[in-house]
Amino acid sequence: MEGRLVTQQQHGRFFAQELMLDQSGSISEQIQDALNAGESQEWHLVGVSDVLPERGMILFWDTARPSFGRSSRLR
Repeated sequence: MEGRLVTQQQHGRFFAQELMLDQSGSISEQIQDALNAGESQEWHLVGVSDVLPERGMILFWDTARPSFGRSSRLR
């Protein structure tokens, strides 16, 4: 079984994704599946919170494309 993505709340650039882990399955595989799903959308993981009850966690993603040090500001 795989982890269940419960809620997804996007506010501008950042995205909070709640992941409820299935205790009967491989925890590391479920986490890796969620990370791979974010990577396939070119998101960048910026934080993780494990304060949810019942083996859940929140993954915090930055959904902006990387600038590689470039600035869009006018000089």
